[in-house]
Amino acid sequence: MVKYVLYLLLFVVFSFAQEEDILIKTPLTKRLEGFNVSIGVVSIEELKKTFPRAYALLEKHNGTPTKHDTHHLAVSLWKKEGDKVVYLSNFKVEAEVRSPLLRAQQKSLSLYPHTHGENFGGWFQMAEKGLYSINLYIRSGGKTWKVNYDYMLQ
Repeated sequence: MVKYVLYLLLFVVFSFAQEEDILIKTPLTKRLEGFNVSIGVVSIEELKKTFPRAYALLEKHNGTPTKHDTHHLAVSLWKKEGDKVVYLSNFKVEAEVRSPLLRAQQKSLSLYPHTHGENFGGWFQMAEKGLYSINLYIRSGGKTWKVNYDYMLQ
């Protein structure tokens, strides 16, 4: 769990430029009004093998993956306040994952704790290699943001 969270945290930290405090554009982090959205995708096999404690925590909060689920999608909503990264949890997040074969799954993501705050996540079927389209629908206070990511699974 700690390594998984460290990977996501390192990704978030490296998303900031040293000079002028400007967010570096990466395919897995996007800036919205007042906060940022980062995603991470990891295979269930990798979680079980390399991060068994993280897998157990995710299973506790996301339920047991189905026999067809192959990956976990993690979504982090965060903003920088001074020198700190603050994780945001007062949102509802849905994800739609569209495979290279154009099959789509849409589901609400569960909130789960990690060392520095809370993330959203869920299990998805991502068995085919190729380009996936991941759409996030983030809701709070009657407002909805849609964020799209292209994710290459190799």
